[in-house]
Amino acid sequence: MLKKGIKIALICILIILVMPYFIPCDFDQRIPEKPYTNSAFFTTQDGVQLHAQIYEPEAEMIGKIVMIHGLGASSFSYRNNAPYFAERGYLVVAVDLPAFGYSSKKTGLDHSQIKRAEYIWEWLDVLDENYGNEAWHLVGHSMGGSTVLAMSNQKPGSTLSMNLIAGAVIQDTSRSTWWIDTPLGEWLKVALRYLIINEDRFSSILEGAYNQTPSKEAVMGYLQPLQVQGTIQALLEFVKTSDNVTIDELEVDLPLHLFWGEEDTWVGIENIALIDEVAGVDAIVRFEGEGHCVHETDATFNAELLKLLKRVETDH
Repeated sequence: MLKKGIKIALICILIILVMPYFIPCDFDQRIPEKPYTNSAFFTTQDGVQLHAQIYEPEAEMIGKIVMIHGLGASSFSYRNNAPYFAERGYLVVAVDLPAFGYSSKKTGLDHSQIKRAEYIWEWLDVLDENYGNEAWHLVGHSMGGSTVLAMSNQKPGSTLSMNLIAGAVIQDTSRSTWWIDTPLGEWLKVALRYLIINEDRFSSILEGAYNQTPSKEAVMGYLQPLQVQGTIQALLEFVKTSDNVTIDELEVDLPLHLFWGEEDTWVGIENIALIDEVAGVDAIVRFEGEGHCVHETDATFNAELLKLLKRVETDH
């Protein structure tokens, strides 16, 4: 009887180990040829395709801004910000990082912040040929804040200011990821496909990030770029190779501005003091009652950011 029980247990374990490899986990939708009316694509020298929404200045150009999203987001997250600055004479480039939005989902990529920064600068250098060589204001939300640090380290002469919105720049993201290439990783793919990347779950996730109930438009705007072919595998590879540039690795002395929701439960407001202690901060803007995505939820955010950009430009 005992031998029979052991045999049954072993069979069950084998089924659990093998089953996820036979469950379809990819999405059918391909990256659209033109996701947005202002979409642009760029292929790096490494063959990595980047997508961005490019907002042309609606008045005489007075500056350039690149906006970098956070984890799970895309250029869509700057829908309330980029048009505001374009109307006031800024060229705004809202980038999708590889594995996210409508940028490359190809396998075998290095998703470290250093590599991401190299890709973005490669594109911005091409844009500079048409728009002039003036330095860029860098804006990064959450995970995108680490991209901003990496970009500033690489090209300080092309960086005018660093603007971190709830910047996740304190903790190193390197971790043991051996399990991703095991059945555990395959089960994670199943969970992402069927339990996480769906409307109900993203509505709940955004409610926590916004500290308020998200609109249907916001939920679908986040969700649709993730529901394209290759996303699931790309996210696992992101987990394997993502490597933050932390605030203690910042090598340059450039204007540094922090924007934070006081009710942020994702990257807590206590990070302000930790960042200031290491790097020194030129300006801090706190938003009462707001959560992790103040640039999306607070009506005063754009004016606060504009005020600080203008200050830098005047001093420069």
